[in-house]
Amino acid sequence: MNKAIWLLVSTISKGTHKLFEEPIKKCLLGKHGTNVYIGHGVKGNLENVFCGNNVSLGGDNLFLSSNAKVRIGDNVMFGPRVTIVTGDHRIDVVGKPMIEVIEKLPENDQDVVFEGDNWIGANVTILKGVTIGKGSVIAGGAVVTKDVSKYSVWGGIPAKKLRDRFKPDELEKHLYLMGK
Repeated sequence: MNKAIWLLVSTISKGTHKLFEEPIKKCLLGKHGTNVYIGHGVKGNLENVFCGNNVSLGGDNLFLSSNAKVRIGDNVMFGPRVTIVTGDHRIDVVGKPMIEVIEKLPENDQDVVFEGDNWIGANVTILKGVTIGKGSVIAGGAVVTKDVSKYSVWGGIPAKKLRDRFKPDELEKHLYLMGK
């Protein structure tokens, strides 16, 4: 009996997501290409998120972006619970508690860019001003605080380069086959 109830609730939840939640959230995006999937529970300032084609935003992704943009190229997939933060707060205002500081400097908000062909693992956090290079992978649980080089694998806290995705001859062949 419990299995049947779970199956019914799961089916209703998936249908509701596909029919209502996903289309509404697509309309909230700043812009999106074709074949964009938005997982259940994606939230944040979606009007500042710009997606290319073939993008999959995993369940419970969070986009914290008050001023800067999140630019996602083509062929990018996000695991669940990825957090993108494009800004921070000033901590240098004398005479005010930090909770009252609303003034921002230009450096307080910076775009986050995914160049394309990226895989972002579960529970990753990416902070302001970071560019994730084309073809790169971010391992689950990483906290990315600086730019990620093309066709590399990064992980850890803070994230560091773990290795290249391909050997030089493999990368050359990959780029050739991809028409680049």
